[in-house]
Amino acid sequence: MTNATFTITPVPEFRSSAIADGYVYECSCGELYTDVGAAYYCRKCRTYCVFGYCTHVVDIRTDEVVAGKVPSAERYEEARAAAEAKWEEERAEMEFNRQMWAQEGELYEAEIERRQQEAMRKAAEQHIDQLYLIQDQLSGIA
Repeated sequence: MTNATFTITPVPEFRSSAIADGYVYECSCGELYTDVGAAYYCRKCRTYCVFGYCTHVVDIRTDEVVAGKVPSAERYEEARAAAEAKWEEERAEMEFNRQMWAQEGELYEAEIERRQQEAMRKAAEQHIDQLYLIQDQLSGIA
């Protein structure tokens, strides 16, 4: 195996290359597109933008906003805080699921107990409903 040296293309060269290839519209998450509409409805912004949607599109040839509106710093900070809280919640949920999948620890035992209790409660309700149905049949109501 040979040792290869990789270089990252400097940003000005990348922008020049993108413009030459027709990718001149940048959505708010940084993805480049050839069409304003495609950039404005960027699906990657759902993941990579703190707002969860594309807020604006910039023409990288002129650096002017061609669709949407650049959010204020305050609005961005609010969205960032909300996104970070959501991401932390998702991280905790993934950790919970990881433990469940691994079938280990107190979380797994507690969840199994909760599921068993719920199944027993539903079975008891169903049994009571069946007893009432039998009573109604014997009484001639049903």
